[in-house]
Amino acid sequence: MDIVGITVCVNFDDILAYTIDQNSKLLKELYIVTAPNDTATIELLKAKNLPNVKVLLYDKFYDNSKFNKGGAVRFAQKYLYELYGSSKILLLDADIYLPDSFLDTIPSTLEPDILYGVKERLDYYTLDDFLNRKNHIKCFYGSVFVGFFQLYISSPNYMYIDSDSCCSCDNDFRDLFKKRIHVNLSVAHLGIPQVNWEGRDYTKCERM
Repeated sequence: MDIVGITVCVNFDDILAYTIDQNSKLLKELYIVTAPNDTATIELLKAKNLPNVKVLLYDKFYDNSKFNKGGAVRFAQKYLYELYGSSKILLLDADIYLPDSFLDTIPSTLEPDILYGVKERLDYYTLDDFLNRKNHIKCFYGSVFVGFFQLYISSPNYMYIDSDSCCSCDNDFRDLFKKRIHVNLSVAHLGIPQVNWEGRDYTKCERM
């Protein structure tokens, strides 16, 4: 299945370094949206030199906003719709690591006008725990739909809107879909939840 990924990554190069190889190998293409002055992320992607990973530069993250994730996602969504039309799009946070079983677990056919999420996330608060797959905290999403993984068929009807932070734009996008399905899939998460909704905060979360 050909799925194109969108990942917003500003000051997350240290975490992206541990997720991008795995995620990109499971996707047709992966578009990383970052700020023009985020040289660390840009240099990381140059060094990785992954053939199916592309960079999109968005210069309005902080225009009248603490962190305009919504505008950055919409920027990528519009770009990909013009490029591919109605295609399979995965909105994936930079700190999420897809399992090897990803393509075998999601439905073989995705339906238009349905948003697909995951049932489980394993949180690893330290790099050592993540690399050794130990001491995880298990989070279930059987009834709650959250934004770190959003899979759908692209359409002009389904676009993010500008946001002041990462806090609500995922939910605003979710609410555009009348039908939502949780796939029986478990993903890994590197980092402490809910501390970077206004961009990366190093006072609360050290570099990995």
